[in-house]
Amino acid sequence: MRKSVLFKIFVLALCVGALILSPLHARAEEPGVDDGWQFAAGLYLWGVSIDGKTQSDIEVGVDFDDVLDNLKMAYMSAFEARKGKWSLLADVIYLNLEGENNSNVNIPPTRIVVSTNADMDLKAWVLQFAGGYNLLTKGGSKLDLVAGVRYLDLQMDLALSSQAIQARYRTLSASNNVWDGFVGVKGNIGLSKRWYLPYYLDIGTGESDYTWQAIGGIGFRAAKWVDVTLVYRHLAWDFDSDQVIGDLSVSGPIIGAIFRF
Repeated sequence: MRKSVLFKIFVLALCVGALILSPLHARAEEPGVDDGWQFAAGLYLWGVSIDGKTQSDIEVGVDFDDVLDNLKMAYMSAFEARKGKWSLLADVIYLNLEGENNSNVNIPPTRIVVSTNADMDLKAWVLQFAGGYNLLTKGGSKLDLVAGVRYLDLQMDLALSSQAIQARYRTLSASNNVWDGFVGVKGNIGLSKRWYLPYYLDIGTGESDYTWQAIGGIGFRAAKWVDVTLVYRHLAWDFDSDQVIGDLSVSGPIIGAIFRF
């Protein structure tokens, strides 16, 4: 059911993007396309929060404040190469952090609420590679269709303790390595010569039940060679029932600089 809903959301977003940009496209012919290679590299700071649940509904989320306090190492960058209407995209994220989360869990069928504490040690790589094709272009607005693969390498150690009639303590190690294919749209809506609204949406499946990502915000062309952007990014996975982790999402605001050459 959730796959069906997300697929409908994706189709709706594609249609909305086309409706927004097609009137602009219809008022003038598409400008000449540069046949040479154009490159862009982005470095960004992600105010990320992590939310997840085990298959037994134990929450293992870490808020941004806790991420900052417990962050050991993080690396985030993106790269784009474009030639004519075609483009190649790459995105790399690495996180290494520790955190703690307290939550209440319902124990069926008794409906007893148990207080649970989860200490988490998380290491994760997210690699994304895609190709794109420009569908619409008009001035500062454009719409690209993208398709590619996303790889998640997740290593998580959980130390769980519960306050019940008999206090319990256990440790869990979760290791997820999943490849997923996805399709989506990306682009921007021009507001003026310098200001624009960047957007991105994809949905996919493969070794996970499904994965999806959404990005939206505002950008400023500070110079011909650099843009400054402020966006919100949400990236999520839903895993098979035989995995320790049932679902995982990372989200938060991003401030970044995109260098063009």
